Amino acid sequence: METSSNVVEAVEVKSDVIQTKEHRKNWYRDISGGVVLILLGTIFLLNTLGFLSWSVWGGFFITMLKFWPILIISVGIRILLGSNAFLKIVSDLVWLLLLLLAFGISIVNYTGDSTIRQKLVNRLPFLLTINQTLNTNNTDKSNDIKITRSEIDTYKNIDLNLNVVAGEFNLKDMDIVDYLTLNSEYSENGGVPKVIETKSSDTLTLDFKQEFKPMVFDLGSKSKYTMVIGEKTPVKNLSLNLTAGESDINLRKVNVRTTDIKMTAGDSTLTFSEASLPESISVKLVAGELTLNLPTNIGVEINNKSVAGEAKYNNTKITENGTSQFNTDKAKKVVINIEQTAGDISIITK
Repeated sequence: METSSNVVEAVEVKSDVIQTKEHRKNWYRDISGGVVLILLGTIFLLNTLGFLSWSVWGGFFITMLKFWPILIISVGIRILLGSNAFLKIVSDLVWLLLLLLAFGISIVNYTGDSTIRQKLVNRLPFLLTINQTLNTNNTDKSNDIKITRSEIDTYKNIDLNLNVVAGEFNLKDMDIVDYLTLNSEYSENGGVPKVIETKSSDTLTLDFKQEFKPMVFDLGSKSKYTMVIGEKTPVKNLSLNLTAGESDINLRKVNVRTTDIKMTAGDSTLTFSEASLPESISVKLVAGELTLNLPTNIGVEINNKSVAGEAKYNNTKITENGTSQFNTDKAKKVVINIEQTAGDISIITK
């Protein structure tokens, strides 16, 4: 009987030890997950209140792409640590600090002269020091690209695709001799501009892209591109793919048929006149701030599929999932199709 009692006691002790370890494991997991959620929630709150640009998310995504080998290293360290809870907590704290560092870099490089950026730089000047140290050999460059009328005259349609990863991009139409000019200011390692031509029977596709060398901190955030297209350029489709940074597109006379906007983050403003207004505008917004400036004397149909974020038409909130129509008596009309995951969309007539 005594032996049997000892066995029962041993089993109970072992069970208690297992439950204690499991409790510690769950507690540690809850703490780690809670801290990450608080961090992400705080960033989102600053976004929605307007204190921090949505560009920070695109910058964070780009920065983490450069840090991806650390993820493999972290997994390897956790495997070597085995079941040592304390060392795992230390490992996760290091990973959390790297996460905070990535957000810090994104705020410094991708949010312009925001108040939060200024405070962050003042309190953590080492971010700028590291950035300058890593980019001592990164010289500033400038470049001009020109496409003349003689190169395009044989094409009835032009598809213009703008792929902006980072930096500031401006597009406008003017009465110029050439069909397209591009002036670029960029760093040697971040955002080298390319305009790639793809030709078919009657359509010329122009793809604007940026090339980057392997770096961590300078990812083209200070690059600036100014593109001008001639007023008579036969643009059929205009496509904007913005990962981070800022874009400002102002078209007055170029008659664009369709416009496709895809934004991961960043800030973008598109302005159309009655002459340049597309028949349809497609928007896919993951995060960021998008402003569409449209002429007043047009009809507007908005088909919205929204998960989160806010979409407004002249300060009137648009139905989250459904169709909204404005100025239905107008002869000219634009259809706007929206798929919104987060961020802010403002449609303004003026």
